[in-house]
Amino acid sequence: MDAVDAIKRQVDLVAYIGRFTQLQKSGRSFRGLCPFHSERTPSFYVFPDRGTWRCFGQCGEGGDLFTFVQKRENLDFRGALRLLASEAGISLQDEDPKRRSHLERLAAIVSASVGFYERQLREPGGEEAMAYLVERRGLSPETIAAWHLGWAPAGWHHLRDFLLNRGYTEADMLAAGVLVESEEGREPYDRFRGRIIIPIANERGEFVALGGRGLHGEEPKYLNSPQTEIFDKGRTLFGLHHAAGAIREKGEVVVVEGYMDVLGPWQAGYRNVVATMGTSLTRHHATLLRRFAPRIVLALDPDAAGMNAAARAGSLVLGFETDEQAAASARSADELASDVDVDLRVAALPPGRDPDELVREDPARWERAIAGAVPFVEFLLGRLLGDARPASPLEARHLVDRLRPVLLAVRDPVERALYIQRVARQLGVTEASVAERLKAPRPGRAPQPAGRPSPPNPEEVLLAILLQHPALRLAYRNYPETLFTGAVEREIFRRWLRDPETAAEPVDDIGARAARLAAYRLPPLTDFEARRAADEKIAAVLRERIRMHQAARAQEVSEAEQRLGPNRLAELAAAAWRGEIPPGEERDLAEALIEELELGLSIHRRERPPAR
Repeated sequence: MDAVDAIKRQVDLVAYIGRFTQLQKSGRSFRGLCPFHSERTPSFYVFPDRGTWRCFGQCGEGGDLFTFVQKRENLDFRGALRLLASEAGISLQDEDPKRRSHLERLAAIVSASVGFYERQLREPGGEEAMAYLVERRGLSPETIAAWHLGWAPAGWHHLRDFLLNRGYTEADMLAAGVLVESEEGREPYDRFRGRIIIPIANERGEFVALGGRGLHGEEPKYLNSPQTEIFDKGRTLFGLHHAAGAIREKGEVVVVEGYMDVLGPWQAGYRNVVATMGTSLTRHHATLLRRFAPRIVLALDPDAAGMNAAARAGSLVLGFETDEQAAASARSADELASDVDVDLRVAALPPGRDPDELVREDPARWERAIAGAVPFVEFLLGRLLGDARPASPLEARHLVDRLRPVLLAVRDPVERALYIQRVARQLGVTEASVAERLKAPRPGRAPQPAGRPSPPNPEEVLLAILLQHPALRLAYRNYPETLFTGAVEREIFRRWLRDPETAAEPVDDIGARAARLAAYRLPPLTDFEARRAADEKIAAVLRERIRMHQAARAQEVSEAEQRLGPNRLAELAAAAWRGEIPPGEERDLAEALIEELELGLSIHRRERPPAR
């Protein structure tokens, strides 16, 4: 993790965050409007001596330099590391200049291909394709231009010859996926021929692949670029670069199945729609989407295949399997429980109407379908349970086991209790018996040997406890990763939630850091004692967070007292407690006076982690 520490030394946290929100000195900290939510009163603080930031307002976000970049740029930890390494002028060990140049060349070939096909659509020979897009699919010239749609002529070497003239080699064209190797040993030929071209970009808007739609019943109807070094359909979502802004604004992303199911809604003004490309939603897709929006709506075809796809997609987003064999397996509850804080829903579309058709023919019905999307758990319970009425206790137990991963994926205890109640009534058993069946504790690990170093701070002590006691996962699966300040610590916690047994495997630099934490010297603890110790550390972390906020507020009050005098400050405090908040700058000061007292009191209360 030397690169992480080096970047933190090189990149000034205050200066970097100051690019996105105006910061003002406030004692030893800096204060400004939160860049992640709208507010009129500044509640966002940067603590340069600690290398951290936190919003004490509505969103409650916080972290270090890396977490700020992750949230601001919608990147994972690796992406933030690369961006900040470039910012700091630090070369990462795994960054090979030759490979980077090679990947950039492949992306340039795809981009040049997009431009070539886009021009072909408007030249003689592209009339039929243009007519299909405009007359059959109802796309406007503006939409066609915005998405860079094109036409691949029917010849064998049109694109190859064009790219050769641009100085690219056939080997690179093959690697980029735009050419196909001839089986007879002849020259490579164009992969796309006689097809409408739909460019595919990654979330940063870089063209990485192409999709081709046949006009005359060709098989397959849609042909995609193959897997390449720059394109993985299991990691790429069509339209995300166009939809990102609308997704963040609405806090919701709609997932559909095809290119046209994105283009149609986009043209109609529904711009928070993305699509998978000939594959089910993958875990990588789910991780990517969760970085953009808290709510994901699956708007897949209403036939059996579409509903099965919705079930598979939802299970991946929530982190469990839904097929009967997996759901009935002997895996324990802490392995099946969800670690995802996302509002996942399924929209019921009319039979025989895909999203593109529905939006064009009845936009109001599309809006109702999305607005009326049901929670995924409710959708899946209905599919798995149906009208089942068990004929025996054994059958009832088997049904509960099928539903177990779904119920465990419900984070909120009240919501889960309601679903348990529904299941119990339909099966004719008690709610307590269903709840008991969900419990499958695992034995704790043997005590760790002595002679290891001790962790230096409460957050690392907490991680060490969790890593050494994997059975605690069920107890802490609903805790947010924002409990930890640093991006590295959050990534370790995420890995522990996914699989406590492998989280400390030193497969990379983060795993190596986790392995060191797992080797820290802790006293021998039972799982019960470990949970109590973990709770104490969580309380300490949260108390420290409150103290930081109180210190920042206290500094503001102290500066105001020197500026206005103690008498005016006392008058403001009294007015604030009477609810007579003054306007202008003194309003902020009055609120700070109240907040300082409330923060002081809250330090002595046992705080719960925020529900985010």
